[in-house]
Amino acid sequence: MRRLLLSMLALCALTAVAAPRVVPALATAKAPPTAKATPVAPKIAPKATPTATPVPSGPKVIVYPFMATSSGLPKNAGATVATIFAHAFQASGGLDVLPTPPPTLSKLYPATAAKLGAGYYVAGYLTPIGQGVSVLEQVVSVTNGVIIYSKTAQVFSVSDAGALALDARSAILADAGVGRDYQPSTSSSTPAPTATGPAGQAASIKISGISGVLGHLFGKRSTVAAVATPTPEPKPSRRALVVRVSGNAPGGLLTSSTDLLAADLRKHFHTSIVAAPPGAIAAVANTVCGTDRDATILAGTIDLIPGHFMHRGSTRFYLKAYACFGALLYHAHSDARDTPTAIRNAVDDYVELHPDNR
Repeated sequence: MRRLLLSMLALCALTAVAAPRVVPALATAKAPPTAKATPVAPKIAPKATPTATPVPSGPKVIVYPFMATSSGLPKNAGATVATIFAHAFQASGGLDVLPTPPPTLSKLYPATAAKLGAGYYVAGYLTPIGQGVSVLEQVVSVTNGVIIYSKTAQVFSVSDAGALALDARSAILADAGVGRDYQPSTSSSTPAPTATGPAGQAASIKISGISGVLGHLFGKRSTVAAVATPTPEPKPSRRALVVRVSGNAPGGLLTSSTDLLAADLRKHFHTSIVAAPPGAIAAVANTVCGTDRDATILAGTIDLIPGHFMHRGSTRFYLKAYACFGALLYHAHSDARDTPTAIRNAVDDYVELHPDNR
């Protein structure tokens, strides 16, 4: 019995000694590793591309081929001068030059320009003078049909024509309310002119491919005309003397309209602009003619008709022809939406009825 009790006590002691070793082992047993979660990168919303601010393109303009008042010029002379103007506008910046439309009758210039969205158009006339060309340039506002700028100058080179173009550019920018030195913010491979004055600016504009085209226009015209140009139809011997246009229009418009009237008549008759003393033409006709007693005096009057609601203004142009002794030979008028067209239509009507200026 005693031996049994001692055996049990020994067994309990062994259990008590072994227990601390087993329990900590169990307590410190490492738990199976837990799989780590893969970190998820935060989603970054793509940045919205900023909308570019539209670049102002400047007033839209069309340059029509210039019209030759004499067959002594090459056939493409008018288109060549128009190309110089277009290149000069593009090189100097500030204007949105629209492509030249297909051949268009001059009386359709305003409607065509309006249809294409132009605010202005440039047109003009060429007259051979010596080894150069007399260029009459006119800038017309499509909105109201008014000639905002007109100038006549002798041209002997590309630079001369470019200078006229820069003058026209300044007039367009001024009429559109844009500064003369306005430049679009887009980068351009062609630098704007920096020389002082229109002539210097024009000289700095590189108009590639044009100088060669002008070789037969300036300095070599007589040779080419003799070979390629048919003999011009002779004009009547009776001269047309144009006096300053009058009417209810600004002085600048009256001056440019006088030039335009003379240019239109010059296509059909020997024409020159003459000064007239104050007074009715019938009373001063003798003085106007002077020694040229076989001439006819052409006088024009502009009547600008203002527009009203839903209707734009228009122009009525009166054309009168007088003999040197004061007799009224012709009197008619033409209506049009713009002044240049009214003048051209009036001249066409006169020429149709009086082809010999009689």
